[in-house]
Amino acid sequence: MATLKEQVAERIATLGPTVQDGVVSVLVEQVKEKRIKAVLTALNLIEETQKELKKIKPEQTFDADNKVVSEFYTKPNMESRKKAQEKIASVEAALEAALGATPNFEKLFKVTQNAPAAE
Repeated sequence: MATLKEQVAERIATLGPTVQDGVVSVLVEQVKEKRIKAVLTALNLIEETQKELKKIKPEQTFDADNKVVSEFYTKPNMESRKKAQEKIASVEAALEAALGATPNFEKLFKVTQNAPAAE
């Protein structure tokens, strides 16, 4: 009959594959969580940028009857609109790359790096 110490030693010796499986599971879960947060942050970033874009209104000119004659964007407003549209396009492109057939999250991590984290 094996002593208690011998039984413990035998089980510890056979723990190698179990420990490896545990480590692999933890690492996979960490990468999965990082990617989920990046996707959620990107979706929030798109939503916030679209709200900012809607706030940029054109200047209007009116006729004597108070009807809008023309609408135009000032140069600063045009630049703000262009930046917002480019930001949305880059985040959407990064999302497509991350969620495509061959996932590539590098661009998504880059565009969401300075954005506030999704909760």
